[in-house]
Amino acid sequence: MTDVTNTNLQMCPSRIDAAPVLFAHKVTQGQCQDRQRGSYHKCFTCAFNNAYVAKHGKTVPVLAGAERAQVG
Repeated sequence: MTDVTNTNLQMCPSRIDAAPVLFAHKVTQGQCQDRQRGSYHKCFTCAFNNAYVAKHGKTVPVLAGAERAQVG
């Protein structure tokens, strides 16, 4: 298994409106792009969505409880 530092991870999904999500995962940028290409059902509301970033610029989403997210 590849060791990935926490600085390379982002929460998936990170809602544009900062609303809490029931299930979130820490993913790499590559995994995020794979999910977008595969039309992952949460991508359309995500702050890391390529279409949203192209129109509004990259934002730093507020992630309530991100430090408690379980990765497994």
